[in-house]
Amino acid sequence: MRWSVILPLAAYLVILFGIGYWAFGRRRATAAGHKSAQYYVGGRALGWMVLVFTILASGASAGTFIGAPGLVYDEGYGWILAVMGQAPAAFLVLGLLGKKFAILARKLNAVTVTEIFRHRYESPVVVGLASLGIVVFLMVYMVAQFTGGARILQAVTGIPYTALVVIFAGVVALYTAFGGFLADAVSDTVQGLIMLLGGVVLWAAIFASIGGMGPVTADIGERWPELLLLPGAGDFATWTIFSYFVVFGLMAVALPHLTVRGMSYRDTAAMHKAMYMGPVIMAIFTLGFTTIGVVARVHFPNLESGDLATPTLILEVLPGPLAGALLAAPLAAIMSTVDSMILVVSSTIVKDLYVNYVRPTTTDSRASVLGSVVSGALGVVVLLLALKPPAYLEYLVIFAIGGLGSMFFVPLLAGVYWKRGNTLAAILSMAGGLVFYMLGTQWAPALALGMDPVVTSLAVSAALYVFGAYVGPPPREEVLIRFWGTYRDVTRVLEAHR
Repeated sequence: MRWSVILPLAAYLVILFGIGYWAFGRRRATAAGHKSAQYYVGGRALGWMVLVFTILASGASAGTFIGAPGLVYDEGYGWILAVMGQAPAAFLVLGLLGKKFAILARKLNAVTVTEIFRHRYESPVVVGLASLGIVVFLMVYMVAQFTGGARILQAVTGIPYTALVVIFAGVVALYTAFGGFLADAVSDTVQGLIMLLGGVVLWAAIFASIGGMGPVTADIGERWPELLLLPGAGDFATWTIFSYFVVFGLMAVALPHLTVRGMSYRDTAAMHKAMYMGPVIMAIFTLGFTTIGVVARVHFPNLESGDLATPTLILEVLPGPLAGALLAAPLAAIMSTVDSMILVVSSTIVKDLYVNYVRPTTTDSRASVLGSVVSGALGVVVLLLALKPPAYLEYLVIFAIGGLGSMFFVPLLAGVYWKRGNTLAAILSMAGGLVFYMLGTQWAPALALGMDPVVTSLAVSAALYVFGAYVGPPPREEVLIRFWGTYRDVTRVLEAHR
């Protein structure tokens, strides 16, 4: 085993445990009645730097650092162009939902996306659909993350994949269960800085070793010319690239582990700074790490899996201790995404289902404790699912993003901006979008019209929402007051229903 590589990674994990322990102390010191908000949204007090890095570190996951370079390794430059669609993710999330979500979350005391749906559409069917989508698709998403983390460690240590999945899952589950959102957000800042600085160091080493991208491109053109062309090996037509821009960019607005960040920032100034800095940093992440795929193809043309491109290149280009420190970058991204998703799924199960429909008398402190228990259990479940890894992580990530987008994008945006939206519209939109997406991905690919199925699924979802909005009864006046009234109006309505 390469101890010079392993020791920096171990030190990094110790630091994360320290952050988790500190956040647990803050949570215990929080006044009764506010512990759930502290655990799930960090007390709504994030500054701009923490906000931007918690969005980017949660969005730039195993797909960006492991899966996308793996597809670039096998299918060429087209994937670099496609994945660059995620660069404006922070701008879109905060620009379309940030201010509206922050206001609503404070007025309604909401800490989850599903709570917004519950107050807006007043239907257990809508809450059930939203909860089902979050649990199923985020679990699929987390499987990809656990697999990516284990593959990184496998490349470093040579320890069998199964043992590493167990170790990785255990670390993430314990850290998230005790630390909650605040530990997630603070560690995301640390992890984001590691990713940013690590990418700069890696490319400096690559350029020093190969003399720039010119020789790499020339070698690719001579040995595998199809990797430089469109559609090329990845079959990238114009509409295909457009659909991936929708998947990686616009669908960020529909990912619950990102949209919940819109409830967590301190003030408007923090949100605006995060909106403008986010795309720049995400573009550096994305372009820097996905391009590693073609560099690795030249130097290591016979890798067992393209997903090993990033860890293999790091180990070969950099000396041991620096390689270990840099491998913390993709590992950091994976952990940031996983702990964010665990918190969202945990809050869905505890706050949206258990407290609202099973035991409404549950105290806030009790809900906070249950959140820790459920978060730990989720880590175990995802561990079991990740024991048999998929061939390509990025395809699993794309499937999960598309599933969430087909269900959430239209009813979420329309629900907070269009007063006519009602319960029937939400049910038809969520169910119809999901069914059409599953048909397009699994049984009838022609429905996608040559694109990723999420694009046509969004069109179906939007059409069904408009139809339901005009066929079904309009929302109650109390709902409109909650979403468009003053804080005083909302307080009066909520007190009237207690």
